[in-house]
Amino acid sequence: MNAVTGWLLWSHRMASRFGGMTGKAFAAAARERGVSLSETEVSRTENGESDIAITAIGKYERMLEMPPGTLSAPLRSAARLAPHAPGSDRLAVLRSVPKTQEARRQIVDDFYVRYVDGDHFTAGDWLMLVDAITYRDNSLLPDALVAQWIRILLDETMRSVNSAYYPRVEALSTIAECDRYAMHLLVATRELTAVRGVSGAPDAWSVVGDIRNPEVIDTLIAELPSVPDHRLMDYAPTLSMPAYRNSFSTEQAQAIATELERRLATWSLGSYEPIAVLAAELPSSIGEPILRRIDNVHPLSRLTGHRADRDATREITTYTRAAMATTWPSHPHGSVLPELLRLALTSEHAGFRHHATTLIYCSPFAASICDAAADLCTPDERPLTRQLATYLVSRLATPDNDERLRLLLKQGLSRGLVNNTLTAMAHAGILTDQDDLQPFLAHRDYHYIGVYAAGITHHPDLYSKAADGDAAAWWREKRGGIWE
Repeated sequence: MNAVTGWLLWSHRMASRFGGMTGKAFAAAARERGVSLSETEVSRTENGESDIAITAIGKYERMLEMPPGTLSAPLRSAARLAPHAPGSDRLAVLRSVPKTQEARRQIVDDFYVRYVDGDHFTAGDWLMLVDAITYRDNSLLPDALVAQWIRILLDETMRSVNSAYYPRVEALSTIAECDRYAMHLLVATRELTAVRGVSGAPDAWSVVGDIRNPEVIDTLIAELPSVPDHRLMDYAPTLSMPAYRNSFSTEQAQAIATELERRLATWSLGSYEPIAVLAAELPSSIGEPILRRIDNVHPLSRLTGHRADRDATREITTYTRAAMATTWPSHPHGSVLPELLRLALTSEHAGFRHHATTLIYCSPFAASICDAAADLCTPDERPLTRQLATYLVSRLATPDNDERLRLLLKQGLSRGLVNNTLTAMAHAGILTDQDDLQPFLAHRDYHYIGVYAAGITHHPDLYSKAADGDAAAWWREKRGGIWE
């Protein structure tokens, strides 16, 4: 995490108007703008060879005119998943607000005044609030008010996009780790995900997985058999995280394995990914047989879990070259991007794949890699290469990929590729009111993703007759996604 942090901050500075400066000159420019950044902080942070100066992360965000949490939130989230990696311990205690009670009280008071006035809150606002109220055990607020705010934050997170999403998710994960407020998060998740047509349920349940309370974990395991197959993907992240942390007893792990085996016998969905996400985190003696049974049905029906024959060397080289071709060919830690790509393409754990891809998205290299991935989404490529390239397209798209993604969507090479490309275009803000979503809304195979794309962008076609069903009604009530 030291190296990843240094790489991320260095690459963003190089991509900015400060890219041609030495570290000393950059620090001086920061101080001229009222940001107290020293040359030592710049050197320690960008080299990434020893403990990073974590206080520099927020200073870089201010200098590069990024909203609070743009870089620090994804780094904190990744550190939570890899607590023993060098630098994770320092990122785990990084907060977006001063630690003094007076400073935290002022942040809470200002938030409350704005709340009463009906103001809109950004992702950075929410992260600062949560950091202020969870830093110490003593509460700064009535629990009932905190519960109300957690519900609002969760509702927004379930329909947030990109830079509006990552700080909100980190705020919720911070709440989950706070015993005082964790149950409010669980209650809000149950209520909000029970609504017909709801979107974002996997995001809500994934942060519940960060709750450490043993009684909550017991309850979640007991509820697993009653979760319908079509909702298992929503629920799976809740148990995969405590499984990854080795929080299950032998009996609990076996109970989950038995339930997954029962579902395999009657599974009717096209993708086995919901089962694989959980099986991959169980002890190999009981998890691997489940993954092998899935592969006997179809080897491409899952992304998660061990694959003995997976070699992504060629793809990693292709994507790294694409990223470096238009940026900077050398950096003291030039292995960071290839390593993140390796995790994104080959990790057995859904969490590692997600966070590695998130960190790539948060770098200046996302658009170049997305274009390169689009080039691999062709029938001529190996099926697994194509599957993973499609995943990268869905996760890394930016407005700079507009032309390439429109071409990819027009080609319509497969149902999965169309769904992922339309999702990518919606999340990247590429879709406009002039884009016609009616063909997707009218097609049985693409209706769901058409409604999602229209909903998250609050597209006019959301109000057309073709946008029917509970999901469309939910999006019309929400009036679009959250973008800041």
